[in-house]
Amino acid sequence: MNTLQEFNTWNHGVDVVAVERVLAGSLPYTVLEPEELRYAAKHSTDSARSVAKLLGVNEKTVTNWREAEG
Repeated sequence: MNTLQEFNTWNHGVDVVAVERVLAGSLPYTVLEPEELRYAAKHSTDSARSVAKLLGVNEKTVTNWREAEG
């Protein structure tokens, strides 16, 4: 499992715990906000394909988010 922000539960309005749950595929399933989806894509070290599957988006979307500045 990727540790995005150890001991931190929020980062600039992003619920890091919820993001980690989704990326880990663990319950309870959490619906992420658009900013949290982008955060998850950018901070996960897993492949774009596996992250896209977990986030429920297209692989190209994950690639675009990772390549975007900011």
